[in-house]
Amino acid sequence: MRRIECFQQIMDLSTAVRSRREGLITNFYPDPVKHRVWIDRNAAFFDECGKTVFIAKDNGTFLNVFYISTTIDELRMSVPFLKRLGDGRPVVLDIVGRDSQCVPIVEMFSREGFGQAATLVRMQRLATDSDNFPPVDGVSYADLNDVREISGCLHMYFNEMLEQIPYDEELRSLAGNRQILTMRDNGKLSGFLIFEKNASTLYLRYWFTRPEYRDRKVGSGLLRHFFHEGLGTKRQILWVLEDNENAIKRYSHYGFNNENMHDYIMIWSNTKD
Repeated sequence: MRRIECFQQIMDLSTAVRSRREGLITNFYPDPVKHRVWIDRNAAFFDECGKTVFIAKDNGTFLNVFYISTTIDELRMSVPFLKRLGDGRPVVLDIVGRDSQCVPIVEMFSREGFGQAATLVRMQRLATDSDNFPPVDGVSYADLNDVREISGCLHMYFNEMLEQIPYDEELRSLAGNRQILTMRDNGKLSGFLIFEKNASTLYLRYWFTRPEYRDRKVGSGLLRHFFHEGLGTKRQILWVLEDNENAIKRYSHYGFNNENMHDYIMIWSNTKD
């Protein structure tokens, strides 16, 4: 693989495939903040096979790989090349979209030996004129001093291969933009919620309560304050494991509905060879 040197290089790689005008299938969406962090950490790489470009984030023990290709057939022909990119490490792919888009790609990767590690479903709540979510007492914005502790919880309690844990630089950017909510008990971090927001959408990324504080209204307080942050947006969205029935029921209670968008997480490990 070749190292990516700047964000413009990412844009040029995407443009090169799109300019062929032979179709487009991709699971990669450029993000200037996030991908510049990858580049600065020397974790962003790319390679090309035929009409397919692969962009990889090197996590040390495994790779997250993203594809930009013209057709499923072109992508399929590049799979042997893709498997070698990991150099013996697992290769993780997220295939995101509606089932009509995703299922043929998932089935292709399955035939090529990739295993399906998890499936997430996207849920959406539409704002209404009657929404009234006051701020929640005890919830505050994280500051830069909180980043190390939040990062430690993410790495300890979340699955790094499936969750795409953000780097500390990303967390600092989110904290600086007041997009991390926290609750504390006598100074101790009891929970946090990480979100992103634009003019129309509030996106819940990570929602966490320390095990010893569960059933003490920490999580519900963070979520209610999340809705307060969303006042003025048109919708709130989140991803949840498709088989996590308890979480789906809880989100449904707050007005979220299945949006029929899926994220199929596929993994190749050469131990299958």
